[in-house]
Amino acid sequence: MLVDLEFFSPLPIDIEEIDRAIGGGLIRGATISIMYDAFSLGWALGFEIFKNMLFKDSFGVIHNYSLPVIKLISRASFVGLNLQRLAKRERRVKIIDVFGSKYEIPPYDDYILTIPNPTEETLNPKIEWLYEDKIYPVAGEKRIVKLIHTLDGVVTLFGENATIKLLSSEVAYLAKMYRKRNIISIILLNVDVVSRKFVAWVSGLSDVVIVFNSRIGDGELIETMSILKSPNPDFEPSTYEFKISANNGTHSLSFKKSEGTG
Repeated sequence: MLVDLEFFSPLPIDIEEIDRAIGGGLIRGATISIMYDAFSLGWALGFEIFKNMLFKDSFGVIHNYSLPVIKLISRASFVGLNLQRLAKRERRVKIIDVFGSKYEIPPYDDYILTIPNPTEETLNPKIEWLYEDKIYPVAGEKRIVKLIHTLDGVVTLFGENATIKLLSSEVAYLAKMYRKRNIISIILLNVDVVSRKFVAWVSGLSDVVIVFNSRIGDGELIETMSILKSPNPDFEPSTYEFKISANNGTHSLSFKKSEGTG
């Protein structure tokens, strides 16, 4: 009974509009997928949620498939997330650098974990070993928030069919670990890189789906954010105007509900 209560008790992500729409926050073991197009800044929401979860005494793990780590650190700083401080001084973040492993980029610090010769057959077992050997001992009993940066990066490295198998295997692993670990997964996906079939598959396995659409109008980027899926029994899809504003070297995200939604 205690497990059931814990499962259905949502953890706020501290973004009022999203928390309200999805029923108060993310349930135990939730997967939230954030999808966006080529010119969208919707990826920033993933880092914002990751940052907010760290402030709630979570331990953070970034699975990096898309960029050299130094560029990943720069991207995180867009929303004021200082990965180097959190990883080196506070020891609250690890980075599993699959991109660097694939292209033989040596790690420049001990919080960057690499995987020798990553292949679609060996990747998940090696990642699971890293969690058991390098991450769980440091995280202790803390909730783990995992950021997949990015799922289209996985597709670029291994192909769509292999990525489906890899993610299915990971979902099975998380189910096996459910009683032992609360692992919340944030998936970032650029839908312009993958097929519509792949997008549909990712939507199906996700508990929460948020989609950004962008266009250039009157010399500025105009974006909307739509919350399309949630396990909340009272959930109704809703759409918001999405804007980003610079603020003392970082950026703030703002959402305004569009007329005629939810």
